[in-house]
Amino acid sequence: KLSLLTYELSVFTEGILAMETITVGNDQISPCHLLTAGIRKELVQHVSAVLHRTLQFHFKGDIKPSSIVEFLGGSTKSFRFVERHLNSLKQALEHIQDYIGVSGLKIWGEEFSRVVAFSVEQESNKYLREKVSGSESSYQLSYAPIPLFSPTETEPLYMNFMGRTMSCLLKITEPQVTVFSLECNGWFVPDGTEVCGSRLFAVVRSALGTFGLAGLDRLLSFRVLNEMQRFIKYYKSAVKSHGVLLEQIRDGLFPEWKTHHDAMKFYASATKKTEKLMVPVVTCLRRVGQAQLIRKMIRNELQACAQASSRQLLLSLSEVNSMLMTEVFDGKKESISKSNCISLQHLSDKLDMVGDVDPLSTMFLAVDPLEGLPLVLSIFVISHVDKFNYDMDFGSLVRSKEEYPFDGWPIVAGMATILKQFHSSFMKSLFSYLAQYFRSGVDGSYLIKKVSKKDDQSVIPQNLKNTVIFLKQLCSISGISVALLHEYLPQSLIEICTT
Repeated sequence: KLSLLTYELSVFTEGILAMETITVGNDQISPCHLLTAGIRKELVQHVSAVLHRTLQFHFKGDIKPSSIVEFLGGSTKSFRFVERHLNSLKQALEHIQDYIGVSGLKIWGEEFSRVVAFSVEQESNKYLREKVSGSESSYQLSYAPIPLFSPTETEPLYMNFMGRTMSCLLKITEPQVTVFSLECNGWFVPDGTEVCGSRLFAVVRSALGTFGLAGLDRLLSFRVLNEMQRFIKYYKSAVKSHGVLLEQIRDGLFPEWKTHHDAMKFYASATKKTEKLMVPVVTCLRRVGQAQLIRKMIRNELQACAQASSRQLLLSLSEVNSMLMTEVFDGKKESISKSNCISLQHLSDKLDMVGDVDPLSTMFLAVDPLEGLPLVLSIFVISHVDKFNYDMDFGSLVRSKEEYPFDGWPIVAGMATILKQFHSSFMKSLFSYLAQYFRSGVDGSYLIKKVSKKDDQSVIPQNLKNTVIFLKQLCSISGISVALLHEYLPQSLIEICTT
């Protein structure tokens, strides 16, 4: 049957190519162009329909471990179906390209990447002020238009399959239920079952390709940007209403290198007075951190794929990137701007495709310094560290009670991302405030032990150990040397708290 279909297709192709070139107005229409345009049109229609019909996810019930595991199973089946169907289309094009005289794989790559880019553009409209309609998109072609579908009933907030896929990953990795482990490279439910890791992202890559993963990364970047803009807007209004209180707290802790008398009572009072401020803060950190960790996993998968299939390209791009960065740091910006050998934007896009960029180093926006931000983030950490326990197996701070709506690593990643948007002095101020809190807590615990004369009482309480663990993880994920902490805390104490 395959041979018969191939023969019929070749006869059909011969008939089209036997046609003469015609002129319509100022345009010439050649038979070869007519053939490839028809193939592109049918391919786009078919691929778009498969992606729309198959990648529809329905989360049943409340957000809990059992629901996430069930949702994971259904989602994986959908991705597997898309993989099989699209691979069949790709193989069919590859099989017939020699019989009809067209570059089938080239057409596949161009059209599939166009469908993904168009879907990302339309989905990102919700995060942008200036929106691009489907008809005005640069990815729309008159001879091979990309069809527009209505949002599904189960997920009306998302325009197309890219948004629904992003939503699927966000639900599976929900920080209110799951635990992320950087050492284990994945998300887990409390009983230790992995719900999202390198295997799931490999499945997504098999279904959507590297173009799809890069598109998800871009879509998540828009989500992070939107969350940070909302946070900055909230923070500016909060500072106006709580400016006097924050100033009093800052004066009470000055200077940061000094341990004050009755400091722990002061911290307790400060966290109590700023309790209402922390609800939007934890929401922002949780959402930003979750998206950033997913981006980090996507980059890992893209880089692993590039290492396996196009190592020379990866090494070449890394070398060019290093060379350009060296010129920037050496002050040779003029030579870069006048150079015609490569486009910086083109290089950036290629680096994104091979995953050779750290998501935690992304600068999302240029914003004026937010007064008192390190202090607010420090109070947030102080008020929440006692709600964590350190899990040796996961190498992560995990919630001590199920009702706490956060996880350790997403909070760390979210804070690292926010601080990255500002001067490095903000990070150092955070270290200074938290180191002062740690020293004050250790002094207070030592005095209590000395008065009570109980040898079994630990000098360093768990909340103080959690503070040091948080700082060390913040350094790790931000690419900062742990030696920076030694300027604020003795190395011996850091080792005691983290071993």
